[in-house]
Amino acid sequence: MSGDGRLVRALVACYPAAWRHRYGEEYAQLLCDLHVGRRPALVWDSLFGAVRAHGGVLMSGDCSMSAAVWAAGLFTVAGLGFVKLAEDFSGDAGGAYLLLVVGAAVALLALVIAAAPTALTVVRGGHRSAWKYLAVPLGGVAVWFGVLRLALAASAGHGVHEAPTVAGFVLIAGTGIAVVAATAWAATVVLARVPAGPPVWLRPIALTILAAGMAVASIAAVLWGLQVHSADPAGFRGDQGILATPFVLSWVAVVLALTASAVLAALTSRRWLLAALR
Repeated sequence: MSGDGRLVRALVACYPAAWRHRYGEEYAQLLCDLHVGRRPALVWDSLFGAVRAHGGVLMSGDCSMSAAVWAAGLFTVAGLGFVKLAEDFSGDAGGAYLLLVVGAAVALLALVIAAAPTALTVVRGGHRSAWKYLAVPLGGVAVWFGVLRLALAASAGHGVHEAPTVAGFVLIAGTGIAVVAATAWAATVVLARVPAGPPVWLRPIALTILAAGMAVASIAAVLWGLQVHSADPAGFRGDQGILATPFVLSWVAVVLALTASAVLAALTSRRWLLAALR
């Protein structure tokens, strides 16, 4: 397959499945005819179009838990990044840190409540095939711990910016993100295949609380950074970020990820609330 062909397939794959089913072949042919591989601006326009197409899906009336689950996955990754970032500043902004922990706990509890009707159906014996997806997070965690031990052994005695340490960190982080993504995928499959029972208002309310908890955690992360700046200006401007990178860049990345997850959860809760009101 030519380079243009591979690029076209990659660009079309960025669009939602329903969109690809309806427009994919025609759009792929159009990109080929326009020689997209020679036009970087067209590649950018295509990617931006994919973002807008996914936004349309999120704002549609189709109610599913998928967006909430993936928002929780992004929130989890960002939260772990925050914990790592805050290791060297544990005494500088305790109030904001506690607020973030409370917001995250509320969000996690709300997600569990939202998924409870489906979990109850599975436990009662309905859709027994759903049990096999439980192996995904369990196996993923086992693999992650194995990778962690291997990376720690390989980086022992090396400096923070030496190749073994950097490679170990990338391996641990990459495996962790893959485990979170695999768990989110397994959860979305189960939630899509197993219908949720009554009460009708349980999920909309739980998802609203989920979004609120994530929003509180996002605001707390911002306040935490500002408090660190006041308490330790040198550390705020120094290289005390993740893997001894600039602190500000790590902090901004974590805040953006937390905020994105909160926005995605809010869009999902809005869709469920509107559906419940119909």
